[in-house]
Amino acid sequence: MKRRELVAGTASIGVLAAGGGVVRWGVPTFGGEDRSSDDDEPDEDDQGPPEISTIDARGSDAGTVTVPNDGVTVAMFFVTGCGNCQAQMPHLAEAREALLERDGDRVTVLSITYQTPETMPEADLREWWADLGGNWYVGYDSSPSLAASYGVVGYPATIVVDEAGDKRWHEVGVQPSSDIVQATEPVLEGEPTDSDRSANDNDDGG
Repeated sequence: MKRRELVAGTASIGVLAAGGGVVRWGVPTFGGEDRSSDDDEPDEDDQGPPEISTIDARGSDAGTVTVPNDGVTVAMFFVTGCGNCQAQMPHLAEAREALLERDGDRVTVLSITYQTPETMPEADLREWWADLGGNWYVGYDSSPSLAASYGVVGYPATIVVDEAGDKRWHEVGVQPSSDIVQATEPVLEGEPTDSDRSANDNDDGG
């Protein structure tokens, strides 16, 4: 299976949010383009996407994952002591199964804890993950964080990010698996989502 790389976030109290979003880091260059300043100092916006440190657990490998990657990313932000985060896990599992059955490795599913290895040691996170039936990438928040990059606040929060790095869907709270699938499929097909349409209406003064 293709190795993917990702990013994670900061925590706060739950607030609903939706709509497309632009990441706060610049688009990485792949050769031929010099984006350095005259004084050759690195630009914070040109650091590229943050990385999430993933752990060795069921469905997850020890390493890193970045967002965006070469497909669509569904990322869930959580803390282990949150009852709603625990309730969200089976819904995300159902959505993952439906998406992978249709789209295979075009979809990366990742769960990201706001906790640190100091407050939630890897062994404890692995045990929590097994108890909740996790079977996809799981990892810790990074710095700079995915949540900060995409304006994520609260938990459980679920976002859908396309391969260009744009946030295409964002909800906080327990989400039915059908909602996650319906939010992800248009992104896989290159179609606008309801969040995209709402954002465009707001841009037009609607």
